[in-house]
Amino acid sequence: MMGELVRIAALAIVAAVLIGVLNQYEKAYAILATVAVCCLFLLYTTRLLSPLISTFSALSALYSSADFGYVVKAVGIAVVTQGAADICEDAGQKAVAGRVVMAGKIAIIAATLPMFQSLVRILANLMR
Repeated sequence: MMGELVRIAALAIVAAVLIGVLNQYEKAYAILATVAVCCLFLLYTTRLLSPLISTFSALSALYSSADFGYVVKAVGIAVVTQGAADICEDAGQKAVAGRVVMAGKIAIIAATLPMFQSLVRILANLMR
């Protein structure tokens, strides 16, 4: 696991330097290269997901699988949102990045709303 992280960090530093040089000459290509590198890292890190998936499966057996699914969705939304916002900010579009983050927060609330509704029902039953 540590070796994978060191490899990712080294590739990220090389990519950052190359994109920085490319940014001096053609900003549009630098943005496209940034998106490509981010996608490659996302694909590369999916190999690291197998231990997480087995742990999530074990946890979902302990807890309500529906509620656990809402949490997993929320985490996925947060990861995608942060990646998109970072790319927008690197492209110089800070306002767009802010709206992406806002949309992500709303999407997380919407995705977890059924879980909150069941929590309120449980609390209401306990109060009776």
